Amino acid sequence: MLRGAGLQAIWRTGLLSALALALGGCDLLSNAQFMERFQSRPQPQASLPLSEQGIGNLAKGDLLQAGALFDRALQSNPRDVHALLGKGMIHQQTGQLAQAQAAYEAVIALRPNNSQKMIVMNNLDPQPVLELASLNLALLQNRGLSSSLAANQQPHARTMGPMIMPAQKTQTRRAVGNRAQRSEPTPSNMVSAEDKNIIERFETIKKLMDEGLITEAEYNARRKANLGALLYLTQQPPAVGLERSVPSAAQITQRLNAIRRALEMRAITVRQHGAERNTIVEGLLPATPRVKANPRPAPKGLLASADATRRIEMLQERGIVTDAEAMAEKAAIEKALYPSQPKPAPKPADAAQAKASSKPAAMLSGPQPAVHIASFRSRKAADRGWAQLRRAHRSLLANLQPEIMRVNLGRGKGVFYRLVAGPLKNDADVKRVCLKLKSRRQYCEPAFMAGG
Repeated sequence: MLRGAGLQAIWRTGLLSALALALGGCDLLSNAQFMERFQSRPQPQASLPLSEQGIGNLAKGDLLQAGALFDRALQSNPRDVHALLGKGMIHQQTGQLAQAQAAYEAVIALRPNNSQKMIVMNNLDPQPVLELASLNLALLQNRGLSSSLAANQQPHARTMGPMIMPAQKTQTRRAVGNRAQRSEPTPSNMVSAEDKNIIERFETIKKLMDEGLITEAEYNARRKANLGALLYLTQQPPAVGLERSVPSAAQITQRLNAIRRALEMRAITVRQHGAERNTIVEGLLPATPRVKANPRPAPKGLLASADATRRIEMLQERGIVTDAEAMAEKAAIEKALYPSQPKPAPKPADAAQAKASSKPAAMLSGPQPAVHIASFRSRKAADRGWAQLRRAHRSLLANLQPEIMRVNLGRGKGVFYRLVAGPLKNDADVKRVCLKLKSRRQYCEPAFMAGG
């Protein structure tokens, strides 16, 4: 037992020495005298006032003065976790990431208890020093995630800089390892490199929904806007660039969990959280693609159609597309393979009969039911008004013809040009059209127009 405890103490002392040596960016930590004191008994009373002053200067943004105070504190007590954490934060803010990581690892190795706390950023509640060091260290290990997603969109907000993030180094490595060791149930020759990246995006966005990192409505909107990347015969074209590679689902999930935890701790603002979250999720699957990919052609030939059908079966088995979506896509593939035969030309007698039966109702004699939809002061204004109203209410007016009638309303009112659209089948049809136009805040009254 004594021997084991002695070996553990020697190992821990060696680890702390190695971590202190890793802080090569700081001149103080590179000399032998400091290393000797680092391994000796600490003197917290001598360094505490200096580290507190350093934290105050750090909060005010005076990094130079704060760094000098932290150095003096570490000269008195090389195991002052507040000074080590402060040095790490200064290194992180000035881009010296290797030195910052070494400082955080030194704090973690010293294992300070929960009574040693520190106020950071906007949070008025003191946080344990050990937790803060762990959170900042996790951010350093994930610092390249957002930039790898930014290629799929034009950045509209600067992503959050190094702040405080939750995670553990061993968890990150385990997640990456799991991704490398993940077994693919689908043979590699069934999925192209482009398809693999697209599938990974859809599987990742679903995982984010399952873990509560995005809402179901957001998932459905992003999936629907880009489903054409998987079902390109029955869905609209997706955003361009989805075939590019993305970080693993574990990395993205860890990053979103990290910034959510940072927001809960008030280490970042709501605006910073929203900007980075939107950058990540929008880069994964844009909800409203700014640039859409070109539509892909249907497979040509029997073998290409068979490969396309097998691909849809694979997507269906993996739960990426629904049964209904897969059925519609396979029907479209079959239709492209076996196009419908053109109808034979009608016989002369049949053509004459069809022509007689297709005469429009407007050719009947006598006044026909119509709708009065506007009045104008000139014929030119009436023509222009018809074009605008027809565009605005295409579903109701596209198949109607305009009739502009000059009407003199007498002294005091003058001449107007009434715009009437028709013909309609009957009075019930007139009421239906007027009811719909009035619901759209468009004037409409029953009227008649001249017949043929």
